[in-house]
Amino acid sequence: MLLFRKTLTPRLSPWATAFTSSIYRFLSAPTLRETPSPTSQFAVQYLIESCGLPSDKASRASRYISHIKFPDKPDVVLRFLKQAGITEPHIRAAACRDPQFLCLHVEKCLKPRISELEEIGFSPSEISLLFSICPFAFKYTKLKQKVQFWMGIFGSFEKLLSAFKAGNYLLGVNLDNAVIPNIAFLKEQCGLSARQISQLIKSSPRRITSKPEVFKMYVKRAKELGISPPSNTFVYALIVVGGVNQSSVDARLCHLKSLGLSHEEVTLLITKWPQVLEITEKNIGQKMEFLLKQAGCGKTDVIQNPNLLTYSLEKRLIPRGLVRKLLKSRGIPAANNVFASFMRVNEKRFLEKYVLPYEGTVPGLNQAYIDACAGKNAAT
Repeated sequence: MLLFRKTLTPRLSPWATAFTSSIYRFLSAPTLRETPSPTSQFAVQYLIESCGLPSDKASRASRYISHIKFPDKPDVVLRFLKQAGITEPHIRAAACRDPQFLCLHVEKCLKPRISELEEIGFSPSEISLLFSICPFAFKYTKLKQKVQFWMGIFGSFEKLLSAFKAGNYLLGVNLDNAVIPNIAFLKEQCGLSARQISQLIKSSPRRITSKPEVFKMYVKRAKELGISPPSNTFVYALIVVGGVNQSSVDARLCHLKSLGLSHEEVTLLITKWPQVLEITEKNIGQKMEFLLKQAGCGKTDVIQNPNLLTYSLEKRLIPRGLVRKLLKSRGIPAANNVFASFMRVNEKRFLEKYVLPYEGTVPGLNQAYIDACAGKNAAT
């Protein structure tokens, strides 16, 4: 290997020389050992004994702090956090999410951040909750400003916390580069209200953190579906087009037409429930076949109730369709309710309204429903 380097290096450009050196270091480096290094093992034990993590979670989390060799610094961190009011369950939750907070400097990071949150009115219990969800954010010098910004968007600590649970990285994004321009675009160009913007961020936090040019493309694609702002449906359309690429959207629109829907019917379906585009072609096809051929629904029923396509075929549509069929066979008036009403109610209400009252009239109805939910009567 040395001969190889001595022979080639004088003939290579500076860039190529650096590349050759990196190749040499890679080839000369010892292979990684299969067993955890003593450092990693220390981290695992520390997370178990000092933070209360179960062994499996400690093993996963330890890779982020495998460089820790001694307990001195993390001990100082834990001692300070407990004195500051961060509870042990919240420390444990934070260690599962990101144990790197154990490496933060108390005087330069943790103490100033907690003091700043107290200055803007956060209680110790609120700070503890926030820390459990976003421990990494306590290293940011602009944590106070970011928290204040998001509080202005969501309006309350409870809603703030809910949003951070869905996307704790919101505290790490650069507000000026993406978030603020995107929110301004939604307000000024799309006419969305503060409530709608808040809903969009809580439902799909990554959309608002997209680059402005990408975000504007999402808006354009949502409008191309026939959905105009500032409707609430437009918010859902933004979420959909941000998660489903254009080729998949096109394929699903074509598939809906192949199932017998006209262009106008497909447009009406999508404008009522854009989430339909998140369902694969195979899934849509199976559900449409069941609804039109077995459940007795017409195309108009599906278009007027597009959420029917979002329900599980095996766990809801088929089992509840069976109950409706059995009730009809005995002439029970409840069976005349529209199919969508059978699907719409929650499980508890469905049993109370359509199953349990008719056990005497239709013997074995409850068991038939249970079996269908388990897939035993999928063909019925």
